[in-house]
Amino acid sequence: MRKIIVVLLAVILVAGALSAKVAIKLATLAPEGSAWYDTIKNMGDEWKKATNGEVTIKIYPGGVAGDETDVVRKMRVGQLQAAAMTSVGMGDIIPEIQALQMPMMIQSYEELDYIMDKIKPKLEARLEEKGFKVLNWGDVGWVKFFAQKPVKVPEDLKGQAMFVWGGDTNVVAAWKDAGFKVVPLAATDIMTSLQTKMINAFSTTPLAAASFQWFGLAKNMTDIKWACLIGGTLMEKKTWEKIPADKRDELDKIAKTSGQKQKKEIRELEIKATDVMVKNGLNIVKLTAEDNRVWTEKAKGAYPRLLNSPELKAMYEEVDGCHEEYLKKNK
Repeated sequence: MRKIIVVLLAVILVAGALSAKVAIKLATLAPEGSAWYDTIKNMGDEWKKATNGEVTIKIYPGGVAGDETDVVRKMRVGQLQAAAMTSVGMGDIIPEIQALQMPMMIQSYEELDYIMDKIKPKLEARLEEKGFKVLNWGDVGWVKFFAQKPVKVPEDLKGQAMFVWGGDTNVVAAWKDAGFKVVPLAATDIMTSLQTKMINAFSTTPLAAASFQWFGLAKNMTDIKWACLIGGTLMEKKTWEKIPADKRDELDKIAKTSGQKQKKEIRELEIKATDVMVKNGLNIVKLTAEDNRVWTEKAKGAYPRLLNSPELKAMYEEVDGCHEEYLKKNK
């Protein structure tokens, strides 16, 4: 009788563990109603449906949970279980990801996709080592400069105070070394800082500038491909492993399909966002081939400062090798 009771208790405990609900708190800078937010919400809805309500996602949008550095810290201590973030936040976990964000290197989505296909397995493995599961990858668009005075060449930017992400001390140092005035801030402080004239310029993607309405206070956009800002959705590995094993493959597939759909949508919306901003007073500063050459020379001059660790240097060399391989194949 005692053995039967023990076995029954074990069965009850196992059944309870498998049916225990997994509630996921997910943070993002993306504002409610944006393309990024809608993708996350749809993914959460599909997860809930696929697990009969056993796995749910509660979204904290628009930076209410803090900047990406804050979100990473909160994930590490268990206050949040997931996040949709850019490479800036991911860089707080694995600095090597910044090798894909070197300014004026990648100049087309085709180049980016080719390199990502080669590199992302290593990035995912590194993130897993740090305790994070990659649900999907995506990109946020081409980073451009937005300023209160037109910026055509690097010298035009030197007279304006520019926002840089507060947690990225290496990037701050690189800009300062090159003679620029930069103000380290959280992305959530951009609007207020533009209003108070603490900053006069910032770099971001057209879709982000339109979504957050930042462009209204800096109506000159330099038409440059400084870098393609990438990002993705991460989950704390311990939380992922709480999801019943027989459900993980399906949820993983849903997440990756959502990421692919979002990537296509974001690339299309980037053009539309620019058109909307132009209709609302945005001035696009066009660059000549010579202007681009000057920007490229200035950017590459900062590479030694930006590549400040053996791991990052090694990853950059691999990314650069993939880039050269792509260019040779597509001459």
